Amino acid sequence: MAQVELVARRGKIEAHIGKETILFKSRGAESEAGYWPVECLLAALGSCFAGTVFAYAQTKNFPLEEVVARINGELGSSPSRVQKIEMEVELIGNLTHEEKERIIKAGERGCTVMNTLRGGVEEIATKLSY
Repeated sequence: MAQVELVARRGKIEAHIGKETILFKSRGAESEAGYWPVECLLAALGSCFAGTVFAYAQTKNFPLEEVVARINGELGSSPSRVQKIEMEVELIGNLTHEEKERIIKAGERGCTVMNTLRGGVEEIATKLSY
C-alpha cells in the first residue's frame, strides 16, 4: 500500500513521502513555493511509465538507455479535473522501430498510474480523524 502524509498550514502545504518532503502550492496557500498538485500527478505518470518501460526493456535485453517524456495535462471544469493528458515519449538507445513500439505497448499495459487514471479509482473514502 502506498501512503503519504500531508500537512497543510496557512501558506504552506507539505507532503511527507518516506523521509522526503515535497512542497505544494495551492490557490488557498499564501506561498508560491513548491509544485502545483497537477504537475506532480503528471510527473507521477511519467515516472511510473518510464520505470515500467525500463523494466520491460531489461527483461527483453533491449538496449534502452534513456526515456524522455513530455507530458501535458489539459484542465477541465465542472468538476475541476484533468480532462486530457498527452504524453510524448522519446526512447533513446540502439533500438529498432519495432522494439520501440513493443516497449511503448508494454509501458501502456504495465504502468500502474496510467491504469489508475484510465480506469478510475473505485473508491475514495474521506473520513474525519480525531
